[in-house]
Amino acid sequence: MNAFAKLPQKKQVHILDAATESFAEKGYFGASIKEICQRADISNGALYKYFRNKEELYFVILKKCQDILVQQLYERHTQLNHSFKTTVRMYLEQIETLHKKYPNYIRIYANLGSNNMELFSQKMHDDFMKSGSYVISMVSEAKQRNEIPQHIDDNVLAFLLDNYFILFLYSLVSDYHEKRFRSFLRIKENEALTSKKKINFILDAIEIFMHQR
Repeated sequence: MNAFAKLPQKKQVHILDAATESFAEKGYFGASIKEICQRADISNGALYKYFRNKEELYFVILKKCQDILVQQLYERHTQLNHSFKTTVRMYLEQIETLHKKYPNYIRIYANLGSNNMELFSQKMHDDFMKSGSYVISMVSEAKQRNEIPQHIDDNVLAFLLDNYFILFLYSLVSDYHEKRFRSFLRIKENEALTSKKKINFILDAIEIFMHQR
């Protein structure tokens, strides 16, 4: 990694973006070093100078996925500068923004839940589970502001909320999860399903907890 770290920032980004594009399109096992090098405009020898193998390269990309989520989602959108409901809406809207800005990185993050990715999901478990602590903090702060009834368990609501966040993210990269939203929203395939409709559906779902007195 020392050789890679010494490269100009623009060159680092170009290589990682090219590799991420290959992994997002073909998966970890389908993407080849040869193809990655062609997309990155570097030789095979150069890639192995920067990374010991494809696995190490993939871990670096996963780390960048985590950095994007922490810096541009968790740290910015879990503090209640607005109402709890507005904060949840802004969090979901930011997920969509990040998907538009970093589609391949978000797809790779979503694919980490696949059955054949246990090696990576286990090693990255602690890093990616940090999202839960941010969501718990969001819920706890909302309770302190009396926006959520005191008898609601912080961890239970945070777990539910985090799953809504993940399902929304998955629906942006997966036809299957998009269809799950359509099923519960009773929207036919020939009808438009916007992110706004999905977000409003999630907000309606958490509204139930906010009024349990």
